[in-house]
Amino acid sequence: MTKEQKALTQEVANNRQTLQEANQKSVDLRLLLKTLRDMTEVNELTPTLVKSLIQRIEVHNNDKSSGHCYVKVDVYFTAVGMIDIPTENEILAMMEEIRENPQNFRFVA
Repeated sequence: MTKEQKALTQEVANNRQTLQEANQKSVDLRLLLKTLRDMTEVNELTPTLVKSLIQRIEVHNNDKSSGHCYVKVDVYFTAVGMIDIPTENEILAMMEEIRENPQNFRFVA
């Protein structure tokens, strides 16, 4: 086998691995969306719900620099990783923007 053939064979193997990882992420995301749809009427946070939605939770050391004790917590969700949860003001601003321009926010899943 020539050097070029070996390089091409390795490139094909790498591309197959990348494609397989992308397909797995797609399946994981579909599973997350299905789980979220199935649980839209949740009244109680159960261990089963937590296990299906959360991959891991990291609790950091506390911070007392401002005179108050704060503990940073990172929640990694299944299939999507860690996401930034918007503040109440950010949510209200998004809702207002959606009301003003609903054509820009058409999602199909």
